[in-house]
Amino acid sequence: MGVLVAGLMLPLALAACSSDAEGPAAKDSARGSQSAPGREEATGSRAVADHTVRMEGSLIRAYSLPSLAAFARQAGVANVISGTVTATRPLVTEPATTVETILTIVVDRQRDTGAPTTVEVREQGGIVSVAQVRSDFEGKLGRELTEEELAETVDYRFNGIEPARVGDRVLVVVADDTAVQKKDGAYVNLARLVREGTAEGVSKASSTTFTWPGEAPNPAWESAVDLESLM
Repeated sequence: MGVLVAGLMLPLALAACSSDAEGPAAKDSARGSQSAPGREEATGSRAVADHTVRMEGSLIRAYSLPSLAAFARQAGVANVISGTVTATRPLVTEPATTVETILTIVVDRQRDTGAPTTVEVREQGGIVSVAQVRSDFEGKLGRELTEEELAETVDYRFNGIEPARVGDRVLVVVADDTAVQKKDGAYVNLARLVREGTAEGVSKASSTTFTWPGEAPNPAWESAVDLESLM
């Protein structure tokens, strides 16, 4: 199951995995699994969320292309961007409780040189408070959550991809976000990679090399991607 965006099919069919971990996501339900102890604000600190919901989506036909470079050259791809994430904003849509995150990215380089230099990229998954997805949990548990449970956090992780954080240096392949009418610089994420280390700690040799924050959409694709190959 998918949704057509700018000529590409984005995966939307989700199936959460079960877990025997404790907490509102797992104590009474097979909805989510608890990660390591800790708290995380939805705005993007490096701590670990209280719970993780692992969402699975079937791979779309476009990901069967032989390389990310070929994928990025499709007609439906609006831009390829490298830059720094300066803000994250969770987006929860009812009644299906769809969790997404809006990334604000200050652009260092992009294939579309006429595009804005600060953009917003919407992607599936993200970290939210249990209160933000209260109806989802309470509907499955069949009871009201306590104030303590509502204050906990949940990492909705799509296909094992780690959520983006403020300060991440990212390489994203994007389509136009048709849900935002006629807004330049509003995109949907099709593929996101990250560059390791701090800005001061990145060597010149690795400054244009990015890796997947999880599994690649196609296991045959390279694990490290050079920015230049997508421009």
